[in-house]
Formats: sequence, C-alpha cells, structure tokens
Amino acid sequence: MSTANNILPVHGGCLHQAAQQFCIPIQNWVDLSTGLNPHSYPLPEVPQEIWQKLPDTDDNLLSAAAAYYGSVHLLAVAGSQAAIEILPKLRAHSRVGILSPAYAEYAYQWRVQGHDVKELSVDELDTQIAHLDVVIVIRPNNPTTEFLSRTQLKHWLNLLQQNNGWLVIDEAFIDALPSSEESSLITQNPVSGLIVLRSIGKFFGLAGIRLGFVWAEPALLSVLAQHQTTWSVSSVARWAGGIALQDGTWQLLMRQRLAQEGQQLCALLRKYDFEYVSTPLFCTITLPTTLRKTDFCIYEYFAKRGILIRNFKHLQVFRLGLPKNDMAWQQLEKALSELNR
Repeated sequence: MSTANNILPVHGGCLHQAAQQFCIPIQNWVDLSTGLNPHSYPLPEVPQEIWQKLPDTDDNLLSAAAAYYGSVHLLAVAGSQAAIEILPKLRAHSRVGILSPAYAEYAYQWRVQGHDVKELSVDELDTQIAHLDVVIVIRPNNPTTEFLSRTQLKHWLNLLQQNNGWLVIDEAFIDALPSSEESSLITQNPVSGLIVLRSIGKFFGLAGIRLGFVWAEPALLSVLAQHQTTWSVSSVARWAGGIALQDGTWQLLMRQRLAQEGQQLCALLRKYDFEYVSTPLFCTITLPTTLRKTDFCIYEYFAKRGILIRNFKHLQVFRLGLPKNDMAWQQLEKALSELNR
C-alpha cells in the first residue's frame, strides 16, 4: 500500500461524503467500509459528572486494562492512531520495514518524519532484517488477514534487539479472535524492543471514543506519555473503556457472535463464487477476473446501491465488514449476486 510522495492515506468511513456524492440519504446506507464490530458495546447513559470533570488518570481505566490485557505496562492513548503518529518521532533516522500491504498510516507517518521506509513481503523482511532498525507488523493484517507466527516474530525481534531496534505489532483486530488472549504478544512483563498496540475501536465497536493502549517497556511508555497532549484521553473515553474492558460476559458472547457472522459472510461469498480471505470482523475479496482489466470501479458499483466498502484498487481487492442487521445482509446479497452474474 504505497504512500509515495507522502500522499495522505485514504480510510473507510466518510459516509456523509458518499451520501452527498451518490445522492442517497444517509439513513439508507450500509457502511461496511471500516471493519468495525457493527454491534457496539452497549454503554449505559453517560453520568452527568463524567461530562463535567477533567480526565483523571487515577480512575479505574488502567486497572481494567491491566486485567484485560494481562499486564500493567500500558499507556492509554487517543486511539492506536495516536501512537502510530508519535512513535516515528521517538527515533533518530531509522530504516523501517513494514509488512505490506498494510494500514497505510504506518508508511505515511514514518516517511513524514524522515525515516527510510520499505514496504516488504514476509520473505523480503526475512532477507533484509539485518539491515533494518524497525519492523512493523499488523496481526492479523489489514487488509490481507495474514497472521504471522510467534516463531517468526521472535526471530525478527532477536535480530532487532542486537542493535536496539523495535518490533512494532499492531493488534487492532486481534480481540475478535476466539483465542485472542493466547494469540497476543503481550506478556505480563515487557520485552526489550517489543511494542504492541491495542484498540478499543474495532472489537468493542467504539471507534468514536478514540481509545487505545500501548504495551512496552516503562521507559518508552514514559517518553510516549510526554508526547501526548494534556488530557489527550477524554473523561468519557476513560469511563467507557473502563466499563467495556471489565465486561467479560459480553466479550465472550460477542466473540461467539462475530465468529458466526463471519462464517455467514464467508458462506455468502462462496455462494456467489468470490475468492476471499477472512477474519471475524471482515473479508477481503479478490476482484473477479472478468473485471480486473476493465475500467470497472467496484467502489462506485456498491455505492450506487447504498453500500460503502473499502476498495484497494492497486491490489485489485475490496474489503467488506459485517452487516449490522437482516436488511443490511439482504442489501449486500443483492449487490453480490448482481456483481458476479
């Protein structure tokens, strides 16, 4: 996912813009562009005192996060995006390898700070690891769903540690996996050179509160904290995160539900003969062969039918999140059936 010439990355969302462009009322859209859990955590009404007070770092957020992630070595940030923007500022000029294709903000943010960035495959990373200072891996990857093994990552980390390098692991989508606790690279005690980012937005469906966490060595967390703005994580975000992270029953039931609905989306794609890869929260679909060398625009095709998708034109794939309700499922099936006739 090239970000050459420091072009601003494109993201999902922007539903109001699409509604205006395609002249479809916003309430008639099905937004499948973000990969967020469409069944957001059911927060209670925000107490009036939460709206009135400044953020308090001595509240229960970090204790709830420590119980959920299995470590106290955490820093709350305004979404993992905040950490993605800060981390490149904490190193002198570095040689950075990003497992690609990947979330475009990584290459963009590191390049903006003057680092030498290479977007590489697994094999290319293996070959070039001795000449890199920082390696960035999304696990599971967005949009390819690739999930690198612990053995592979520990090998890279061992090599990076020899020169005070970093291995940055983005686990934004890992919470939805049935074995997320066992799959995560977070351990009780921090590991030299290993940085893990976590997000409340994806699995909990709470992207609007802008809350995430960084797990790393205390010295690095301290420097990261100094680069945050005062009260960067709002009182409402801290309150909401503290509640959601402690609700183990909801988490268990939601993982089961997402697994079922993820399988439902896969079955729908198989029904109409699409090639795809999947995680519980999204599927990435290969553009049908008959359309690859034409001027066909998959984004416009779905948008004209009131469905917002995430298109990766240069990869000839598009990504679908999970529909929210029966009507959305029906709207998606109609579009898929017509597309692959």
